[in-house]
Amino acid sequence: MIIINLAQKQEEIIALLEAHGYTFVKKQGIKLSFEVPAGTEDMNAAAAEAKALIKGTEWGPVLYFNVVVA
Repeated sequence: MIIINLAQKQEEIIALLEAHGYTFVKKQGIKLSFEVPAGTEDMNAAAAEAKALIKGTEWGPVLYFNVVVA
């Protein structure tokens, strides 16, 4: 599981990651929890991929967020 901490664009992040195989689990304040795609063994690589997907959007580079492995 990975957790993304951010205050803005939460709905857009959920849609973006679900389109790439991640499964939204829950929202708790500014924390968004996701299950990684099936078959993923390296959680750190999954967290890096999620961060790259967010940064790859037109609004991603200006967001203040972090992605952690839970």
